Amino acid sequence: MELALLIIIVVVLVILMLTGIGELSLPVLIVNGIVGLILIFLTNLFVTPPIPINIVTVLVSALGGVVGWLIILVLHILGVAFV
Repeated sequence: MELALLIIIVVVLVILMLTGIGELSLPVLIVNGIVGLILIFLTNLFVTPPIPINIVTVLVSALGGVVGWLIILVLHILGVAFV
């Protein structure tokens, strides 16, 4: 399930980048990744079981920023993914 979510996010971001709507660059991805990791870490202090920090969660939070973190959190709470 996580892989399908990652593929969907990547496809949407590529479409946005090709149309010129979304402006992503390497520094933006790095900042989003750091903010996403911090948010996941802080979330894990309050959520049981914790959200796993792996390559998929880091990529989703780096590509989606705070919205990516919210997607991860909602899917984790619903038990759909990231369990």
